[in-house]
Amino acid sequence: MDAWRFHEFGPIKNLRMETVDVPVPAKDEVLVKLEYAGLNPADTFLIMGRYAGAGQPPFAVGRDGCGVVVDTNANDGFKVGDRVVFLSATVGISRDGTLAEYVAMPENHLALLPSWWSPEEGAAGTKVFLTCWQALADAAKLQPSETLLITGAAGGVGLAALAIAKAMGATTIALSRSAEKRARLLQLGADHVFDPSDPDLAKAIAELGGADVILEMVGGRSLAQSLAMANPFGRICVIGALAGIKCEINPLEILFKRLQIHGIQVSMYSAAESQDAFDALCRLLEPSKTAPLVDKIFPFAQVQEAFAYMRDSAMGKVIVGPIGE
Repeated sequence: MDAWRFHEFGPIKNLRMETVDVPVPAKDEVLVKLEYAGLNPADTFLIMGRYAGAGQPPFAVGRDGCGVVVDTNANDGFKVGDRVVFLSATVGISRDGTLAEYVAMPENHLALLPSWWSPEEGAAGTKVFLTCWQALADAAKLQPSETLLITGAAGGVGLAALAIAKAMGATTIALSRSAEKRARLLQLGADHVFDPSDPDLAKAIAELGGADVILEMVGGRSLAQSLAMANPFGRICVIGALAGIKCEINPLEILFKRLQIHGIQVSMYSAAESQDAFDALCRLLEPSKTAPLVDKIFPFAQVQEAFAYMRDSAMGKVIVGPIGE
């Protein structure tokens, strides 16, 4: 089979197409033939050697995907022909992942594709939606009467957060440097949009009543900005650090506002927690038939181009496929 693998940590060009054997599933695993795979910024960090918990290469990256069960390996959770999506697991982190024609997947880390999602949407949605669920439902416990502020709102996680917050009934504030993306965020249901580089941003947020929950995906100086914009008893969920890992913050803001700062790491969900979270998500999203936003689909042979597009231009998820065609 064909798979996108890397043999040593370094630049994204280390990821190359190779021909390898079809995996043999272990006792508690099933074999899935991939239809589509989703890309994540964390895949890039992993290849660069900047992802905690990464295994030693060589292996194929990719943790999002949608495919069809072709061998149940005598397990009884799924049947041959079931179309499934991938929940949280070590696949694509310390073992071969979804940027391949086949993957052996622990049965308890799979779920049936929601009936209102396409296979392309299935490859785009599980990790970003589960990440947001861990932040908004588990950590921050966002309430319908509260306001959520999303930094880096035009990315896959940001758009998933917007969809979930809308379904929960919360007010949403979305930040993006792109005027075009801010207009699109309003079309997608954001209540307010702002440019994070606006020097009067904190004042504008305060005039709206402040933010009760903040999803912090940018990192660097954005974290200090989030502390300033948070209301008393606010909860800040740190999901990413695309702008850097160093930040000078004022600890007195945390103290006097009694803020909570939560680190969000979806790969730390257990199999049971992933299943419970995905079930709850589906119950929340089904009435509105909410699905992940796919920005662009690249052929499987153009994974390098897909990563470059995700880095520079994407609004929503970037996926590759159909795989094997």
